[in-house]
Amino acid sequence: MSTQTIGTSKNKITSRFLALLLSLTLCFSLPFTASAAQTTKSIYTNTSFTHNSKFDGCTLYNAIDISYHNGTIDFAKLKKTDTKAVIIRVGYRGYGGSGALRKDNLFDYNITNAIAKGFDVGVYFYSQSINEQEAREEANFLLPYIKNYNINLPVYFDYEFAEVSDGRLDSAWNSGKLNKSKMSKNAIAFCETIEKAGYKAGVYSSTNFFQTKYDETLFNKGYAMWLAHYASKTSYAGDYEIWQYSSKGKVSGIDGSVDCNYVYSEYLKPLLGKGFDVSKISKQTYTGNEIKPDFKVYYNGKTLIKGEDYYITFKNNKNIGTASITVTGVNDYTKYRETKEFSIVPTEVNGLKFAASDSDSLKVSWNKNSTADKYYVQINSGKGWTKAGTTKETSYTISSLPNASSYKVRVRGYKKVGDKYYYGYYCPEIETATKPVTPTGLKASYTRSYSLKLSWDSQPFANYYKVYKYNSSNKKYEFYKKVTSNSIKITGLTPNTKYIFKVRAYQSKDGKTVYSSKSDACTTYTSPPAPKNLSIKSPSSYRISTSWSKSSSASGYQVMWSTSNNFSYNYKSVNVSGTSTVLKTAQSKKTYYVHVRAYKIRNGRKYYSDWSTTKSVVTK
Repeated sequence: MSTQTIGTSKNKITSRFLALLLSLTLCFSLPFTASAAQTTKSIYTNTSFTHNSKFDGCTLYNAIDISYHNGTIDFAKLKKTDTKAVIIRVGYRGYGGSGALRKDNLFDYNITNAIAKGFDVGVYFYSQSINEQEAREEANFLLPYIKNYNINLPVYFDYEFAEVSDGRLDSAWNSGKLNKSKMSKNAIAFCETIEKAGYKAGVYSSTNFFQTKYDETLFNKGYAMWLAHYASKTSYAGDYEIWQYSSKGKVSGIDGSVDCNYVYSEYLKPLLGKGFDVSKISKQTYTGNEIKPDFKVYYNGKTLIKGEDYYITFKNNKNIGTASITVTGVNDYTKYRETKEFSIVPTEVNGLKFAASDSDSLKVSWNKNSTADKYYVQINSGKGWTKAGTTKETSYTISSLPNASSYKVRVRGYKKVGDKYYYGYYCPEIETATKPVTPTGLKASYTRSYSLKLSWDSQPFANYYKVYKYNSSNKKYEFYKKVTSNSIKITGLTPNTKYIFKVRAYQSKDGKTVYSSKSDACTTYTSPPAPKNLSIKSPSSYRISTSWSKSSSASGYQVMWSTSNNFSYNYKSVNVSGTSTVLKTAQSKKTYYVHVRAYKIRNGRKYYSDWSTTKSVVTK
């Protein structure tokens, strides 16, 4: 927009107001960036933000707020982005004891270039006022600097603590010199001064500041509200038309970070002086009775009073579909009449719950909703809400998902009336997750009389595993042990006994645990007990006579002899079916070592016991 020079003398305010109306006509006739969905991705942070449901269907656009701290901005580059509005700091009051008033060093540069490049422009003043006189002083300090610029967005009172113990505003609040009532009066004093000069006034504050530092006297004045809440979704329930959601944005034309904002067009426009106007009416939930939603009526930014300034009539405001409200002015506003449409939508889905999951799918279910024909399911993996699918049923399976991953799911009902769909509000979301992949390759090895080793294929995303042992008496798999590796030694077993095991994978993340199905069973056996009572002697040259006690159910025995006491070299072995044998040695008058172990053959496999105790003898 081009810079406009405002008239002087007695017609100054009137001329400025006419210029404001003209600029609004131009500004808001332009197409805006997007239609506000429940969730949108920021062009500045590349992350997603969920909007208050009252803004459903509202047109929104992107805005930044800037000051000297953002350096020299290249507005030509900024114009090529999807930024539509710029809110510029005019000046500030120092937070020191003197509270000196200062103009922002880059204000003139910023506002001149912003207007020249066609941005919508608003301004703000950083206040540290501790009484009404100082608040009016700040407004009067600001006004001369903006008088020759076409400002088509509000002039905002930025009231916030300096967060230092000796800050003048911080000290006044902490000492009790200021309270909610006085803070509100200070904001009102600033805004009244601004509006007397022909501009629309607004208040910028954080969620906490709005909730704890102001009282209702401020909120009943009809000023524009600019909310700062750095979160992916704001829970603030009060009125606001701009949401500052981050201070970490990046945009072409500005070095470093920048404050990021969404502007809700239909909510801001009525405050800016569009003649007789009715505020945006959010979609309403079906009740079975006539729906009479809350709304506001304005005339050039002034909030009108029902009964004194207008009366209302409704049409088709009971059933799901498009309803309308007609506002007819009375007394000073008899020539005005405006009709506003709003939607009546199915009731909220209830009873949403997790039904089942696998490593690549999730199933959710909910209670039947008699006001909806179908259901719309959304899923969020942490990167914003996306469509999962639609269904006529009261359950839905979401497929082709990564394993061991957390998700949020929500559902809304919808109904087709004529050629239009009416979507209800989303139900409260639930959190769930896909399972890890079921472990595979479970096998037993190193089976002994009283122990064995289990191992399986390592599974991606698994933090740990649980091993389960089958109990033949109650025919159930019972938990045995938790391990972080993909193998375990099982001890304390009974010799020559059948055992069955299963394993499942677990993942714990953000305080939540998900787990796979149990693996296929692994059936194995322990070996017979180690032979006892080994006896050896050398009855003649090059001969060792051996015998031992029988091991129950053994299929045979392996006997080993060696000149090495640990059998690491110069050894031989032989398999025998009985409990004695004579060994032939290679040397006489040499010390030999002997031990024996039993084995059981099952399905062609030998299950070996531990070795017996080792005995030694000197051959003859």
